[in-house]
Amino acid sequence: MIGMEWETRVLEKGRVTIPNELRERLGLRKGDKIRFSLEGGTIHLIVPGLERDVVEETKGSLKGVEREFNPEELKDALLTAVASKFKTVEDG
Repeated sequence: MIGMEWETRVLEKGRVTIPNELRERLGLRKGDKIRFSLEGGTIHLIVPGLERDVVEETKGSLKGVEREFNPEELKDALLTAVASKFKTVEDG
């Protein structure tokens, strides 16, 4: 992925304005907290909401979903489903 780059100025008291396009892309609003980290000569902006643990957040969301079938079970389930759509001689 090609990174994007914006330029801004450091204002009084070290204040920096995050460019509007970047704020919109990150979903940042007035009052949101962000973090900075320094790695070598690079400052990283960390948006807490974007570094969430998606696996942890979605754990258990598939409860009630049936397990996968092996090929033989899938064949049996398909034949049973198709057969249930047809009337037998006994059913009339």
